Amino acid sequence: MARQWVKKEVRHDPLVSFAAGAEAFVRKDTQKALLIVAGVCGAAVLAWLLISAHVKNRNDAYSALMRAETNIHANPNMTLGLCDKIISEQQHSSKTRALAQYIKGDALYVKEDYEGAFKLYSEAMPGISEELKPNVLYALAKSKESLGKYAEALSFYQEFTVDYDRHYLSPEVYLSMARILSVSGESAEAAAYIEIIKGRFQGTKWSSYAENLLPTPKK
Repeated sequence: MARQWVKKEVRHDPLVSFAAGAEAFVRKDTQKALLIVAGVCGAAVLAWLLISAHVKNRNDAYSALMRAETNIHANPNMTLGLCDKIISEQQHSSKTRALAQYIKGDALYVKEDYEGAFKLYSEAMPGISEELKPNVLYALAKSKESLGKYAEALSFYQEFTVDYDRHYLSPEVYLSMARILSVSGESAEAAAYIEIIKGRFQGTKWSSYAENLLPTPKK
């Protein structure tokens, strides 16, 4: 019974059916079969070359992005040049270009071009990989905070706490929210976020930073 089932499945297997048909065709017309094989082999070689070129381009791009990332603070202009090259090249995937936009945004932020950084982060967000979306969202908020646009920054930070509350950047997000609210005179709301930081990140540097945001009691 098992053998009959296997035979039935083999007959339904498209690869086996193709092989059986090919064998019959080769026996019938050997010369034509050889020409077809040559054509298939040529196409396979071309496909391999294209795949190899794609892998090389991808590897070259990521190598360049690694150099760009490591030079953000030491040489932001080099980072900008490397990222611009990748962004302008059409052979890269949308995720690769988005990563280049994100890194370029960081370089602009280091150069204190916060408007330019925000623009690049915004362009990067749709195409960036899922694991980096929290980082880009945080960067958007940080840019707005650095521009003194606190209401917009708070909106981005709040979106972060809703979507990525357990992300490793969350203590910095809560600290930023507390800082903005404290500067804006919203002491009660700032204190609420400070308590969250002290409770969730007790004994960390974030807890110490939060303590420093509390107003000094008058003597």
